[in-house]
Order: sequence, then C-alpha cells, then structure tokens
Amino acid sequence: MEFNATFIIAFISFIVFTVIMNIILYKPINDIVQKRKDFIDANYNEAKSNADKTRTILDERKNKLASARQNAKERSEEKINSAKNKKDEITSKAKQSAKENIEKARIENLNSSKEAKEVLRGEIKNLAQMISDRFLNHEEKIADIDNTLVDKIMQD
Repeated sequence: MEFNATFIIAFISFIVFTVIMNIILYKPINDIVQKRKDFIDANYNEAKSNADKTRTILDERKNKLASARQNAKERSEEKINSAKNKKDEITSKAKQSAKENIEKARIENLNSSKEAKEVLRGEIKNLAQMISDRFLNHEEKIADIDNTLVDKIMQD
C-alpha cells in the first residue's frame, strides 16, 4: 500500500465531510432528539408527580371518609342512646303515674266500699225495723242490734 497524496486528500475530504455532516445533519437531529427526550422526561416526571399527588389526595379522602363515617356512627349511637334514655324515663314516669292512679282508685274503691257498708248497716237496721213492724207488734222498736251479726250477714 502506498501512501500518496490522494490518500491524504481522501482522508481530509472524509474529515471535512464528517464535520459538515455533523454540523448540517447530525447536530440538528441530535438537538431534536434531545429536545424530545427532555420533553418526554418532563412529561413523565409531571405525570409521576401528578400520580403521587392523586394518591395523596385519595388517601386523604379515604381518611376523611373514614373519620366522617366514624363521627356519624358515634353521633347516631349517641342519638339512639339519648332516645333510649328518654324512652326509659318516659316509661318509668308513666309506670309511676299508673301505679299512683291505681293506688288512688284502690283507695277510692275502699272508701266507697266502706261508705256503702255504712249505708247498708243503716239500711239493714231500717229493714229489720220494717220487718219487725210488719210481723210483730207495731209498737215495739228494735233497740239494740248486734253489730257483729250485721257484719257477718254483710260478709256472706
């Protein structure tokens, strides 16, 4: 192989061609490729950041929902317990009132029974006198009636 001037010219032509190609073709293409890579990386990072923000927001939302559900459950249990307590209180008052009314009615019945017995005692005396007037002498009055006998008759 001989090294002559054509080899050196071809070598210099190749280097000039490579430099010119690099300036005209490869550098703009490399710039476009780099810009695209930067754009894709920026969009990827932004999407990743948005996904992280979304996860954070979803976690916060889940926590808030759980907290709200717990608060609602506590409030509803509190209202239920309050209503049960009111119901128990009202029921207790109603039972007490019913007991008092029953006791009043019982006492009134006893009083009216005693009053009726007293009236009947007097009526028995009058009836005994009327019977004695009809069958016996009209002039004889029943002076003393045995109260124990009247009580025995009233109980039978």
